[in-house]
Amino acid sequence: MTMPLVRTLISIVLTIAAQSGAIAARNSVDGAADPDFFDLSLEQLMDVVVTSVSKREQLLSNTAAAVHVITAEDIRRSGATNLPEALRLAPGVHVAQFSNNRWSVSIRGFGGRYANKLLVLQDGRSLYTPLYSGVFWEFQDIPLETIERIEIVRGPGASIWGANAVNGVINIITRSARGAPDGQLAMSAGDSLRGSLFASRSLEVAPDTHLEVHAKSQYVTPSSALGNDKARDFWRTRQAGFRLDRSADDDTFRLQGSVRNSAAGDELTQGTPGVDPVPLGYTSSADTAYVLGRWEHLDANGTTHALQSYFEHTELDIGIASEQRHTLDIEYQQQRSLGSQHQVVWGAGWRYSEDRVRGAAPYSLIKGERDRTNLFSLFVQDEITLVPERWTLTLGSRLEHHDYSDLTFQPNARLLFTPDTRHSLWAAVARAARTPSRGERSVTARLPAQQQEIQFPGAPGPSPIHVIPYITGSTDFRTEELDALDLGWRTSWNRNFSTELAAYHYRYDHLRATIPGTQLIPSGIRPDVFLLPSMLTNALSPPNRARSTGLELSADWHVTPNWRLQSSYSVMHLRLPEPSRPSEFSENSPERMFSLRSAFKPTAKLQWDVWLRHTSATNTFFIAPRQRIPAHWAVDMRLAWQPNKTVELALVGQNLFDSRHLETIMEPLESPLTEVERSVYLRADFRF
Repeated sequence: MTMPLVRTLISIVLTIAAQSGAIAARNSVDGAADPDFFDLSLEQLMDVVVTSVSKREQLLSNTAAAVHVITAEDIRRSGATNLPEALRLAPGVHVAQFSNNRWSVSIRGFGGRYANKLLVLQDGRSLYTPLYSGVFWEFQDIPLETIERIEIVRGPGASIWGANAVNGVINIITRSARGAPDGQLAMSAGDSLRGSLFASRSLEVAPDTHLEVHAKSQYVTPSSALGNDKARDFWRTRQAGFRLDRSADDDTFRLQGSVRNSAAGDELTQGTPGVDPVPLGYTSSADTAYVLGRWEHLDANGTTHALQSYFEHTELDIGIASEQRHTLDIEYQQQRSLGSQHQVVWGAGWRYSEDRVRGAAPYSLIKGERDRTNLFSLFVQDEITLVPERWTLTLGSRLEHHDYSDLTFQPNARLLFTPDTRHSLWAAVARAARTPSRGERSVTARLPAQQQEIQFPGAPGPSPIHVIPYITGSTDFRTEELDALDLGWRTSWNRNFSTELAAYHYRYDHLRATIPGTQLIPSGIRPDVFLLPSMLTNALSPPNRARSTGLELSADWHVTPNWRLQSSYSVMHLRLPEPSRPSEFSENSPERMFSLRSAFKPTAKLQWDVWLRHTSATNTFFIAPRQRIPAHWAVDMRLAWQPNKTVELALVGQNLFDSRHLETIMEPLESPLTEVERSVYLRADFRF
């Protein structure tokens, strides 16, 4: 997907949206406003339908999992400007900002730039990159205006969604074209968010068919590095998309797609002058295009059949490597009832991926530039009613075979007890797996030089030298495994106050580790500079293990009809076989997180939202000497005025507690340290 084509498509969609919006404005004086989620009662909140736990619709109150739903109204009133900021709304989700264009997102530990134990989906399409089994968030700027809700499952979801759904699942569900406003135009501008423009138009093609087209363009200015020098972390995104929804009798059909271009600036710093390459300023870029189709049919026996397929093309350049990838995914799913006690969901899928990956000397080398992989999967899950309205047992499993791993068995068992309509208790045991990534098998990466002292034979004392680590992937890399125990208690104490308590204990096997080399190799750069080859693997005996234990508490209180408070607190402890050794698994993840949100309506036309967050301290795992990232507080505030149902004007301030603070550090490749700065922006939203 070339830049001129992306720009042309976006320009066409913007023109259509603007013209259609003007027509709609002339034909409609007043429009229907979206329902205010903050006005719903707790009974209605517990009756929110979710699909991410079992791949079928079920009430939130009847799910045996730690599930949180972020609605479109939640996102709007939070003042979030991008997807990672919106994900902070969920309990137990850790979002750390490296710079103005890069984030770490994790659930229950294992964060970092290359976090890889979280499956992220958009309408069932996987957003993770097989390059490292994680998500490049700077290339996933999904327009928040198009999101209907985000379902977040904390805990393994591999029995339904497959490998990489280890610590959790984030399922981003976009709005139907049928429910979209006829026209929408949203504009934002401020000091950091320099400019953002979103436009959409929804059309009724036929009585049972609706089409929505949209486009968005956004630019975020660079921040300041430590020492007040200007950083190079600008962020620019351009995109256009469509969605077609058709519903007729017992059939529904959806076709959607988008094209997107993203650019994010950064700089690789010089670790050791004269040894490492000079500082390199570069721009990561990605061109992405996809099309997805889904068909559902309800037959005369009450059985639901669903067939979904998508094709995606990406061209990615991240400075130290580049990638071209084609992905084709096909999945069939069936839901049926067997008597009055069994609700069965089963399905099968195939995913084909073809790539071309190139390294960028001297930072990386690729063994095998081209590769093709197949992923075959089969899953089944049965929800068994043991005692009606009291006890429910869910049993399921997924079998997967990937070209990078053996046959993987991922079982799941969940027990739900509902003694009455206000209380539900649940317990779950599961096994999940993470498939080896392309990089872990075939990439050799050069890291910044480290200064050491070594005793050479015959020398009077230790001599200072510089060591350049080279880490090489291995085809022996095997699947990482998780055995998980989850417990939960969800309660509505009265009509205005509810809580959820979740506890977990996880054991990880065959975690990724680096086997340090034992032989220094002269580099040829200088006599005091040596190379140290090391291997990246998890084929260790005994297996590299870790244990994680945590507790998460969230509360929702409707203080008055016009005032709502939402709070969450989580604590986590991760234990490694060698606790004294710095590790990417124990660092980058805080032990404690706290969030408190206040949503207040002083009048029918005014909204005042305040959001307070706290994150405990973390440490770096690679940079020597280790650096401590201090605990920090953050406060966001939003004041909005709605003169009528079609217009909203908002003033948003972010990180108001201090002028700037450090949240995390890019590792293992170093970039200039940047701090999250205080920012303010204005937003105008028009719906026709």
